[in-house]
Amino acid sequence: MNDIKDKGVIEILENYEGKNPYIKKFKHQLTKNKKITLTQNQTNYILNNHTFEPKYVNKIVGITEYLGNEFKKSQNISFVPAKILIEYVLGETDKAFHVYGKLKRNQEKCEMYFIPKTQLLDDPYYEEIEVDVDFEKYQKLDTFELSDGTIGRTLYEHQKEGVKFLLSRNGCLLADDMGLGKTIMSIVAALESGAERILIVCPSSVKINWEREIHYLQCYDTKIIDGKRWEQAKFTIINYDLLKNFHEIPGKNFSEEDLCWDNQHIVNSNFDLCIIDEAHYLKNPNSIRGSIMKDICTSYAIEKVWLLSGTPVANRPMDFYNLLKLIKSPLADNWKFYVQRYCEGRQITTTLKNGRKKKIWLTNGASNLDELALKTKNLYLRRLKTDIGDMPEKNISPVYHNLNKKQRKNYENLWEEYLDERAKQKKRGIPPKDMVELGLLRKFVAMEAIPLTIDMAENIIEQGNKVIIFTNFTDELMEFDKYFGNKCVIHYGEMNDKEKQRSVDSFQQNDNIKVFIGNIKSAGVGITLTEATYVIFNSFSWVPGNNEQAEDRSYRIGQKNNVTVYYQLFNNTVSTIMWGTVKKKQSVIDSIINTKQIDDDESIRKAMEIMLNEIIDNYDE
Repeated sequence: MNDIKDKGVIEILENYEGKNPYIKKFKHQLTKNKKITLTQNQTNYILNNHTFEPKYVNKIVGITEYLGNEFKKSQNISFVPAKILIEYVLGETDKAFHVYGKLKRNQEKCEMYFIPKTQLLDDPYYEEIEVDVDFEKYQKLDTFELSDGTIGRTLYEHQKEGVKFLLSRNGCLLADDMGLGKTIMSIVAALESGAERILIVCPSSVKINWEREIHYLQCYDTKIIDGKRWEQAKFTIINYDLLKNFHEIPGKNFSEEDLCWDNQHIVNSNFDLCIIDEAHYLKNPNSIRGSIMKDICTSYAIEKVWLLSGTPVANRPMDFYNLLKLIKSPLADNWKFYVQRYCEGRQITTTLKNGRKKKIWLTNGASNLDELALKTKNLYLRRLKTDIGDMPEKNISPVYHNLNKKQRKNYENLWEEYLDERAKQKKRGIPPKDMVELGLLRKFVAMEAIPLTIDMAENIIEQGNKVIIFTNFTDELMEFDKYFGNKCVIHYGEMNDKEKQRSVDSFQQNDNIKVFIGNIKSAGVGITLTEATYVIFNSFSWVPGNNEQAEDRSYRIGQKNNVTVYYQLFNNTVSTIMWGTVKKKQSVIDSIINTKQIDDDESIRKAMEIMLNEIIDNYDE
């Protein structure tokens, strides 16, 4: 570009205060790098359009395929252009359809400019809907405290905003940080929505909690589904593991005639609204619960689907796809486009055990994450505790220890056995057995940490505080239970729902109970433990979202004091390598929706492969 234009563009960008996302991107580049290189088209666009505020520019994304095909026909070319034609006066147009109508009827006379498709980032399908809610009725209720710390006679301002957000959308994701009251927000929104039949799907450990909080709002028409008997109510609550009892698992080749199963209680109940708690449980569309809920939400007429999760995004964008599918986002209409655009998806040919060749898709990657975040930003609401006033602090402290000589020798023997076995079998990658072997190393470290955690917990108790201890392995948990005895309660997967709830209630209400011992997966979601101000991870998950979920059982609304979280680590062991790997993985996940990671078998293998290579490298050094 010439000097005059160059100087003019730089000045425009330096002083630009408008809302055009395309120009704002260039301003950011200039501010960050103190210089910028522009094409002639980009230069002309900035010069000619910096005074316009293109309210509807992002709606054009929804008709880009149509525009590309129209241009192909009108120009008699053999391909659809990679760049999208947009009307020059777009900033002044009143309606998106007006734009493409003009292009269709009078294409050769329209003054146009080129914008790369990737620059049109905003969600084109979102329409702002104003919602007015009378919160006065909830302020008139008697005072009571909900399990998440919310005071029932009033709602916090951020919770009122959350209620309005849910009511303004048929399909959406409430992705607030753990402990900000997603449960109470969704219940109030459900009561305000006018829905007569509401299905709540949640982990088994929180079913009773959901019923309690609905009752707190003086709605007693609830049924908890337990076992194989179906009962209908205004609020019907069912856990993930029971879905298969009341809806057939969809087959791959079912026709419409085949869909007339007898076991269709959920569908036949004609729900108006489905609330899915801890929705990250459904990230895998091929799991039983994932396939059932996808079938229910997409194949049948449930008008509203609200997803709740403090950790909705997994290791990779692919894990976000099924959640978008559940809420009928147009972004999930084309699986192939999604995986190629956002997952670095590519097709390869692999050889099966029987010698046959099969084409498969690799979808483990991540690409164009900023674009994905912006295109989905109107589908979710995400607030962190740091965004909410009057919240105490959470301090995370890794505590490093050294193995003694005997412990080190035993650890290295275990590690040598593992490496020898891999060499004998000429293993490549991380097969499932490797995950088991590495689990043995993790368990060894966890068991050696028990005396250290006991000493730390005893000091906390002596100071008049309660403490939570999280474990990965049942043997760990049982050792702590044996030591603390009647001063503790336990919470793990083999317990039934009522036993788990009694453990939570006892810890929260009984002054003699000083220690809560929980398995990370079982006790790490859906419960409130605000009586504790200290959390100790005797062992931890390599999945960041699992750890943060567990941390925030204590750190949530209702907590009046600062929370301190300790992680037990042994130098030069699998625990310190895992800790570093967890921290590295976090940045990729945060870039999608500013949330944390969750768990599934495939992503475990991928992360384990990375971790194993790092372990081997460190060990060789």
